[in-house]
Amino acid sequence: MTRTLISIIVLLGVLAAGHLLIDEKGYLLIAVNNHTIETSLFALAVIVIFAVLLGALLLSVLGALWRTFARSRGWLKGRKNKRQQQALEAAVWACINDDDAQLQQALAIADLPVQWQDQQRAMAARVALQQQQSTQALAQLQGMSPESQGQVAKLWLQANQGEQALSLLGAQMDEKKVPDNVIASYLEALIQAEQREQALTLIQQKHKQLRWSEARWKKHLNALFAIDDNSAQATFNALPKALRPMAAGALTQQALRQGQFDAVRGDLLKYLKKGQYLQLAEALQYAGSSDPELRKLIQTALHKQPEQPELLFSLACLANAEGEYELAAKIFDTLAKSPWQTLWQQQAQRAYAQTGQFDKAYLLATQ
Repeated sequence: MTRTLISIIVLLGVLAAGHLLIDEKGYLLIAVNNHTIETSLFALAVIVIFAVLLGALLLSVLGALWRTFARSRGWLKGRKNKRQQQALEAAVWACINDDDAQLQQALAIADLPVQWQDQQRAMAARVALQQQQSTQALAQLQGMSPESQGQVAKLWLQANQGEQALSLLGAQMDEKKVPDNVIASYLEALIQAEQREQALTLIQQKHKQLRWSEARWKKHLNALFAIDDNSAQATFNALPKALRPMAAGALTQQALRQGQFDAVRGDLLKYLKKGQYLQLAEALQYAGSSDPELRKLIQTALHKQPEQPELLFSLACLANAEGEYELAAKIFDTLAKSPWQTLWQQQAQRAYAQTGQFDKAYLLATQ
């Protein structure tokens, strides 16, 4: 482009200079309809040169303005992206630390990047549920894409939308290859929705795909058994053999709640003889009635270890079950001198409340 302009300017300059050299200014006549333009060749050359130079100057100015505008847009976009990245990082750290207040503050900084919009809505729904704002939470969940809605079954359940959660997860369960996390969410949703038969069927079919820890299995099996106290044994028998050892504690709890000591006495005596006092205490906290034989053996063991806390707690549980609240309260007064355990909380509140020691019961309830 530059070479072309230079060539035109040189050509015009030569033409003009030629006429000047021969002392001829040259003559140019342009006639268009009734309009005519008369000028010398030299004047035309000067006009063309100025026009070209002016055009080049205007293009240069426009180009500079455009580049400045583009850079400003890029700066603004970069600043926006930086704020979005900061908001994303803050939101992730808040989720890791389970800090809903920090999460809400992070979401207020800026919208997350476009590819994280569903996650932002899910986080906002979680915060709303923590603040008991179910309507706002439901609006956030409904705004998510259908593919992502099935990933937050727990939030749907917390928003009292169990049918929606099971419907979304059920659709994903019908696919040929179901991810492990979908199976886990569907099982948790079934248990939370108290659909015992469906949960048992899913466990029988998919338990090998669920690489859950023993603690997680025990937690969900306890919740499964709690759906129906009268079908505890049937639930246990329906479980795969690999899971039954982890469900033994849940079966024991259900039997003790119903006062069926005959069904679990053997396990409880085994705990006592092997010195597994914590397992004994964890089971007896659910005792709905007492057992004279077991109580006598616990008292015998206490003669040898009078300050053993789990044995003392076990005796207090049996005393509460028999209605001997004064004895249970005295035992808990003794245990109060030791580092207090969360395991003792509920039984201690019961003993203190039944004996009119409401100040002690209140202190435990507010801890």
